[in-house]
Amino acid sequence: MTEAVRQFVYKFYLSPIIYDKGYNPVNTATWVLLLLLWVFLTLKLLKRLGIKIDSAFVAAVSPYIFVGASLRVLEDAGVVSPPLSYLLVTPLIYFFVFFCCVALLTITSLATFRLVGVAWFFANLGILLCAGEVEVVALWVLPAVVGVAGLFFGAVYAVAASVGPRLRFLTERLNASVLAAHLLDASSSWVGIDFLGYTGKHVVERALVEHTGSEGGSAVGMFPLKLGMLVPVLFLLETLFGESESEKVSELKILVLLVLLVVGLAPAVRNTLRMILGV
Repeated sequence: MTEAVRQFVYKFYLSPIIYDKGYNPVNTATWVLLLLLWVFLTLKLLKRLGIKIDSAFVAAVSPYIFVGASLRVLEDAGVVSPPLSYLLVTPLIYFFVFFCCVALLTITSLATFRLVGVAWFFANLGILLCAGEVEVVALWVLPAVVGVAGLFFGAVYAVAASVGPRLRFLTERLNASVLAAHLLDASSSWVGIDFLGYTGKHVVERALVEHTGSEGGSAVGMFPLKLGMLVPVLFLLETLFGESESEKVSELKILVLLVLLVVGLAPAVRNTLRMILGV
């Protein structure tokens, strides 16, 4: 029994981290459940630390999304060796960056915290270019990813703003930011998979690519997939929490939106950096 459990844990949890194999249905379901639990624990922790969860907090945390993504690319480029590199593989990297954020928040103001995040991100880029055996090989990827995502986002925003109050929630700043982040993720997947030969690591993404397009598959289906998942989720959050005057409920909503922002923007930044540097 013990050996069976050991093999199960190794196959579905440890092996994907050690060999960077990506996700499987078992660890995907586990990480989702842990993420939901983590949201509530984080809410309690931030309240205990006296940190207000509002738009200023989201703005201060945002640079650390780029920090995490660039740390992930350091691992992709082989700059960091095992066993330290395991810390920079999903999902461990989320915990690592989270604990760094909490530690910094306890000793700095939000303004300083944000500046540290920006400086850390650019330091990671410097390390990548100096210590890693990488160079800029496809700078066109950046305008391509941003441009395609921008077209989809602009179309959705225009429709939401014009059809009336039922979709007006999509034009609210944080909701729109979440939508833009996930469209960037979809755009980076499409550019990487369809034009540069990259492969997806997420279960749903791989299945979608296999059943979309001609031989070899296509990630173009990521755009309707993202919209089909996000719009109902954002609508549900607005329906459940939008009219509440409770500060606790409002902070929970903002924290959930921040998590959605992270899980969309982090892979988008990582994908884009990898393609630009040919990693």
